[in-house]
Amino acid sequence: MAFRNRPVLDRKHRPRWQDELRTQQLLVAGFALAIAVAVGIFAATAWSSFFEVNLKEAALVGGVPVDRSDVFTRVNIQAAELQARGTDLVTQSGGAYGDNTSQQLQAIQTALNQVDQSGADSLVTGMVLDRKAAEYGLSVSSAAIDAEIANRMTIPERRQLSLIMVWPKKPKDARPGDRPTDAAWAAARKKVDDLKAQVEAGGDFAALARDHSNDDSKSKDGLLGWIAADNPIYGEYFTAAVDASTGDIVGPIRNREGWYIVRVDGIRQKADNTTLRDLLKGSGVSDAAYRDFVRQELLRDQFQSYFESKVVTIFEPQRKVSQIVITRDAAGSPGTKVRIRHILVAPIPGATDQSKATPKQWAAALEKARQLRAEAAKPDADWWELAKQSDDPGSAQRGGSLGWRDPGTLTTQFVLPFARAVLRLEAGETSEPVKSEFGYHIIQVTDERSSVQSFAEELSTRLAKDPDTFADEAMRVSDDFASAGNGGSLGWVLHYQLDNRLDDAIFGLTRPGDVSEPIPTKGEYTIYKLDDTADHRYATKSARDKAKQGFDHWLERLKTEVGVWLDAEFLPTETAVG
Repeated sequence: MAFRNRPVLDRKHRPRWQDELRTQQLLVAGFALAIAVAVGIFAATAWSSFFEVNLKEAALVGGVPVDRSDVFTRVNIQAAELQARGTDLVTQSGGAYGDNTSQQLQAIQTALNQVDQSGADSLVTGMVLDRKAAEYGLSVSSAAIDAEIANRMTIPERRQLSLIMVWPKKPKDARPGDRPTDAAWAAARKKVDDLKAQVEAGGDFAALARDHSNDDSKSKDGLLGWIAADNPIYGEYFTAAVDASTGDIVGPIRNREGWYIVRVDGIRQKADNTTLRDLLKGSGVSDAAYRDFVRQELLRDQFQSYFESKVVTIFEPQRKVSQIVITRDAAGSPGTKVRIRHILVAPIPGATDQSKATPKQWAAALEKARQLRAEAAKPDADWWELAKQSDDPGSAQRGGSLGWRDPGTLTTQFVLPFARAVLRLEAGETSEPVKSEFGYHIIQVTDERSSVQSFAEELSTRLAKDPDTFADEAMRVSDDFASAGNGGSLGWVLHYQLDNRLDDAIFGLTRPGDVSEPIPTKGEYTIYKLDDTADHRYATKSARDKAKQGFDHWLERLKTEVGVWLDAEFLPTETAVG
């Protein structure tokens, strides 16, 4: 949604704002119309559904019933905030930062499509946190609520900025990590001074940015777009230009990248968020309902801070585990599957076209393939090491694995000589070198299964009887390639690093060598082996940081403690389907 015209300011010509403003107004009007229609349809449908089933409960939280009207009020609040955000985004189109507007609008549309579920979860979670707040000594002040509402009801000041950035040059023989010399910084300053002088003398800022700037915005003639103080990428340029007027050139200023100048192309003063106010009012949301929503949002923030500082601590119970992950069959594709791995030896390594290889190159490739096949066929062969010699970059770092495949579709997925060779192999068998247009393949079918669940259960049972083989099996069959090459080892795991079902399985293991049953999660089964245990062990910063990302897992624990039931209508699609 980039602007067709870019603003150009100098001392001789007026900026071309009218066409841009007209385009911008049309975009906003179109989006606002879509919002109005969506709100009308949504509100009519939602309230019609409510009156049809007004005695039916939407949820229970700690035994307290939740009316559907309360859920739909929360849904309307979230929809209004999303739609107001979308309207505001449209006004920010154009420039380097504005390029992501379409992606953000798509994300908002996706969120709107799921707003029934997210609204119900917001209300239920808020009620759970209300129940638990006193236990953890948490509360939200009226002043904090007032401040947050004022913030949400205000569109911040934005400035449309253009940038020219000059980096100090490093010498040609510089090594990674070397810093520019003082002389290089001085040269960059001299260049940016010269560019500023050209602009002030009437030079074309856009052309100078395009030809001389080192920032990615050069492809946009230096235009950054409409920037607010809290912009995660360009906020420092807003700060630099906060006291400037439209048309002013600010700088040169030095930052860690180089020397830069910024031009202020336009200013939008802080304003009331009338779009949000109108959407809330049009949806029948009272001030009290919106205030309660904001209060619960702030309470959730407090719980998150508590979780990160009090729940996840330096010394934690930990389990050292290994895992095997087995991918489930894709929807609609049950039946027999075979797991394949291979090593490719190309006559011209690295080339995408092997048709120009000479007979001598083909002969050398065959000889190398025979040597690799002799090693790969051994019972104790380390395919993860052997595959590193493969000329197939896609599988070389995965132990040669090509995953689970349907024998009936092999001829559509692979070249014919390869597919035919796979169909001739039994599980555990390794082929002789197979020639294709890509080179010579050493192929091994590691396993065959008719049911992923049965395969996982049989593997788990076998490993429970002989846990010492866990590492070998992980390297052979695990679909988590990051851990498979290390025998499935995950190292030390803290609470909340993983989904609660996985967490329960890991911390439910008590003795080193214990193997879990297969734990089903979305898309896969996971089997764990306990390698070591510690009830009070120092947690590294990286481990704590990972655990802190598990706030939602802790929330699910709190919901379980309070007791939550939610009507299937408001469950996420994958949960409702089961």
